[in-house]
Amino acid sequence: MSVKSFFAASCETRELHVDPELRTRYYRNNFKQVVEGIRKLAKQNKMIVKEVNEIHKEIYLIGNGFDCIVTVSQMTPIEAGIDFKVNFFSSMGFNRPKKKTVKFYQDLKRILTFKGISLHP
Repeated sequence: MSVKSFFAASCETRELHVDPELRTRYYRNNFKQVVEGIRKLAKQNKMIVKEVNEIHKEIYLIGNGFDCIVTVSQMTPIEAGIDFKVNFFSSMGFNRPKKKTVKFYQDLKRILTFKGISLHP
């Protein structure tokens, strides 16, 4: 972990991220099941589902002191990739965005049917 990433107020996952914990996760679920899973995740973490955009396959969540954009990539009708972008409303993150992102992935693993990490590079 670099000093810059420790102090960053935002964190984003992607397919080939340098940090293996921040790589895209894939699930054997369709978009509707993923939305229901994200709603459960939001309820568990006391977050508000502000918007579900079915055209761009994005879900906007607001928590206490941060917001999160969940992007769902529908690879096949029964496979979805999920990426997070977590932004804290402060000038320094102190590794909180990464911790939130990793926790969200751990919670989703219990809610949805996990398939793998970074399967479509």
